[in-house]
Amino acid sequence: MASSIPPLEPSPVQPTGKPRIYLDHAATSWPKPPGVLEACVGYQANVGVAAGRSVYRNSQVADGIVSDLRSLIAQLIGTPHCDSIALTSNGTMALNAAILGLLHESILETVHVVTTSIEHNSVLRPLTQLRKTRGLNVTIVPCDREGFVNMHRLQLAMRPNTRLVVLNHASNVTGSIMDLTHAVSMAKSHGAMVLVDAAQTLGFVPIDVTALGVDMLAAPLHKGACGMLGTGFLYAHPLVGEKLRIPWIGGTGRSSDSLDDDFPWRDAVESGNMNVPALASVAAGIRWLQSHPHVPAWEKWTASILDAFRHCSRIRLIGPKQLGNRLPVFSLVSESMDCHELAMLMDSARGWETRSGFHCAAAIHEGIDTKRYSGTLRISLGHTSTDSDASEVCEGLRWLDSL
Repeated sequence: MASSIPPLEPSPVQPTGKPRIYLDHAATSWPKPPGVLEACVGYQANVGVAAGRSVYRNSQVADGIVSDLRSLIAQLIGTPHCDSIALTSNGTMALNAAILGLLHESILETVHVVTTSIEHNSVLRPLTQLRKTRGLNVTIVPCDREGFVNMHRLQLAMRPNTRLVVLNHASNVTGSIMDLTHAVSMAKSHGAMVLVDAAQTLGFVPIDVTALGVDMLAAPLHKGACGMLGTGFLYAHPLVGEKLRIPWIGGTGRSSDSLDDDFPWRDAVESGNMNVPALASVAAGIRWLQSHPHVPAWEKWTASILDAFRHCSRIRLIGPKQLGNRLPVFSLVSESMDCHELAMLMDSARGWETRSGFHCAAAIHEGIDTKRYSGTLRISLGHTSTDSDASEVCEGLRWLDSL
């Protein structure tokens, strides 16, 4: 009987016959750089064992891959504390571990947290649940029409009892990059701890948690770090890690004869078997980034796409109109159709693979005035995008504007 499994090779065309134009790197990177898939498949084919569970040779190989990845991530974010990095299954898990691990008291009525409207729902939803169930005081600082947060308004939000400030390094909707140096300094001057969500900037924008004084940083590893889906991490400074109480625990591979040890926060976060094949792919992705420091030329692509938007009259760019302080992430709206209709049109007509809707960022859309369009159509480029992809975006924008 013939197999119904489709070929694993990436198809250059969609079922419609149109060339496939992948423009959804803000969701996950694709295609992966050379060596990434090979590292994942090679691990599964040749090693295939669990990490942290035994002392035989291949188990030690698995342990070495995990340890090596911690070192690579530490280099990427500027910390000497490799052991302060917990590997997770995604960015959401990392952010929840940080927020719930720090705010672990049963009653939080005397605790205040400051965050912003550009945050992902992975931040806003756990904070909202803590407000509803445990009385946490939360202030969400709004953004402007381009997705930037005013630093003066952020400062005004601070209180004497502000324990935590959660900051999105860059919006996944508008691509606007926050002035992290200013924001972190302000929070620290008020005695608050800082958690940074680097989901969109890791691998794109240099970040040094030591120089900045960042207490915790969370990110997925399948976007700018070029690894496989199902990977992420949380960094917590050693002094902060001592304060974390992770709300889950299971098999740790250590102290297996005990039920009530004071389990270290990293062991708790990493409870259960880790996805070592995918983690091996992340190590390959980061090494590829290290060997290609000038790839891609996304600033050049961004400049050309911004110029294309300037010549459009029927579609509108949502977000920064200038090159500085932005990523190659572009949101657009049209007065003639909502964002989902736009996405389907561009998919069928030009083979564009984009994302439409609210992008798991519930609070930003009031500030950027996109609720009436059911959100935005988002175009995002990444490390393996090409000059032809950027050229097609420019041509496609002109075509769409002419309809």
